Formats: sequence, structure tokens, C-alpha cells
Amino acid sequence: MIQDLIAEGTTMILKGLQERLGLDFDDVNFKDTPSRVSRMYNEICSGLKETDEQVEEILKSAFPCTNDHLIVIKDIEVFSLCPHHLLPVHYKIHVGYLPNGEVLGISKLPRLIEVLAKRPVLQEQLVEDVVSNLMKLDGCLGAGCVAEGKHYCMIMRGAKQSQSTTITSSMKGNFLENGGELKQEFLKLVYGGR
Repeated sequence: MIQDLIAEGTTMILKGLQERLGLDFDDVNFKDTPSRVSRMYNEICSGLKETDEQVEEILKSAFPCTNDHLIVIKDIEVFSLCPHHLLPVHYKIHVGYLPNGEVLGISKLPRLIEVLAKRPVLQEQLVEDVVSNLMKLDGCLGAGCVAEGKHYCMIMRGAKQSQSTTITSSMKGNFLENGGELKQEFLKLVYGGR
């Protein structure tokens, strides 16, 4: 049903482009565009459906471990949508957490980020959601996330800034204590070699 509404909306957009800008709606290339767009949005916004359940499943796959040192995965690439224009955002995300009793399998951190990115979401909210969910790990002492975003709403239209990057971060727990020592270690691991 929702896919049909997306296809109907796409048809309306194409007809609006025809009326306002002269788009040749009869061009064979547009024949299946509404159904293709519907399938595309169904795929790239799949994080809207059962996000909490998917995140819970990912966090359940933690393993007992005595490691109590910072774990960092950097340069995780994902795409999302800007909720203001529904245009793509290309992210490079860096995430770290301080375990205390259990750790996630390393593939689970990118998976968590991918699930949270597959929905129209503000970049500022995305980093907050990543960190808040990591803090749900049993014994997690702190978590941090930095996102570098290339926003196509700013690249293709408006300001037309193709080289600019938006950087946001969120830190919780031990990342904010002891004068920010853990935060500094995290940022050094992420950016130290650049």
C-alpha cells in the first residue's frame, strides 16, 4: 500500500515537472519511474521499519570479554536522506566505546550505524542515536561518534558547496569525564594519522 502511495506521489512530481518545466512525461525513460522510485525509497528508508527491533538484535550479539580499553572503528561509509529535502547524505562515521564486561562483534558497529542511517534523519540526531544505543550495552562505560557528512541538498542546490563537509559528534559516559581524556584518545585515534 505505501509503495503505491510513493509511486502515486512520484507520478504527481513528474506531472508537475511536465507542467512547470516542460518535462516530456511520455519519454520511454519515465515509463516505470514511479514504481522504481517506490522500490528505491522502500530500500533506502528500510531503517524506518522495525528499527528498534533491528537495533535490539544487533546489541544482543555482544560477547563476554575482559577488555576494558577503547574500541574504535573509523571510516564507516553509509548513505542516508536529509529529512528536509529527501536528498542523499554521504557519511563517513567514526565510532568508539569503552566496554566493561562485553563487546560487540566488530561487524555489528557498522551494521548498527547502517540501520540507524536508513531513514531520513538529521546528522545531529544520527550521532546521538548511535551513542545512545551503544550506551545500552551491558556495562558500557562510554561511547562516542563523529560523523562527516556530504549533504547533497547543499551540493546540488542552494549554497552549491561541493567541497564542504559537515562534522557532528556525540559523546557520553567516560568520554566526558576526567577532563575528556578518553574523548581526546578517541579523536586522536580517528584523526591522528591525517
